[in-house]
Parts: sequence; structure tokens; C-alpha cells
Amino acid sequence: MDISVIPTATFTIMLVALVISFINMSLNRLIITKMVGWHEYKVMQKEIAEYNSQRMAALRAKDTKALERLKKKESQINAMQTKMFKPQMVLIPITFIYLFIWPILIGYFPQPVAYIPYLGAVPFFYWYLICSFFFGTIASRIIGVTPIQ
Repeated sequence: MDISVIPTATFTIMLVALVISFINMSLNRLIITKMVGWHEYKVMQKEIAEYNSQRMAALRAKDTKALERLKKKESQINAMQTKMFKPQMVLIPITFIYLFIWPILIGYFPQPVAYIPYLGAVPFFYWYLICSFFFGTIASRIIGVTPIQ
């Protein structure tokens, strides 16, 4: 396929999704650093993941002793999760600001903006979602908000 036949809209929307994803993840990391502390956040993230892993293993094995031991740590884990959730709550209203971009973009791109082989033409809404999920995942890994496991 000749690249010159791909609409400019395809790349424009990819660029918009890329920029918004990196802005969002950068803001997320900044807010986490200010409210919780980046090192503390990573430690809590690891501790919660270990707790959840141990809890699932104990549930699968029906190990009541291990579940009782983990139950004692549950309030501490819940407190950590609450502390980690606060920066996300700050970011939600900021994220809604991006919704003002949508009407502008939809007005510029009323026709399908991309073509996916075997699926056909893709309208703006679906192409933006695809790009947003893709670049959001990449941005979160590069900036370090989502750990690579």
C-alpha cells in the first residue's frame, strides 16, 4: 500500500492521542510525586501486588491459616490503596478537559479516518480509542506509572 493514500487524519489523530497520553501520564506521575512520593508509591504498589498474589495462592490452595495471616494485613493494604487512589481522583477532572477537543476533531473528521485491512474503514471515534489505548499503554510504561512485569 502506498503511504501517500493514507489520510492525513489518520496521522493527525495518532499524534493527538500520543500527545494527550504523554501529558496525562506526566501529570499522573507529577501528582503522585507531590501527593504520595514516587518512591513510596512504587513500594506500596509492589507490596499490594505481593499481598494480592499471596492471597490468590491461599484462596486457590484453600489455606485458611495463610488467609488468617493475610487478613491481619488487610487494613494496612486498604490504607495503601486509598492513599494511592487519591492522585487518581485529582487527575479525573483534568482528564475531562480533553473532552473539549473531541467536538473540534469530530467536526474536522466526519468521514472515516483510517483503513484497517480486513476490517475496512474506521470512523474517528474508534480510531481515536485504538490510538489512545495504544499510546496510553506505551506512555505509562515509558514514564513509569505502570510497572512492566
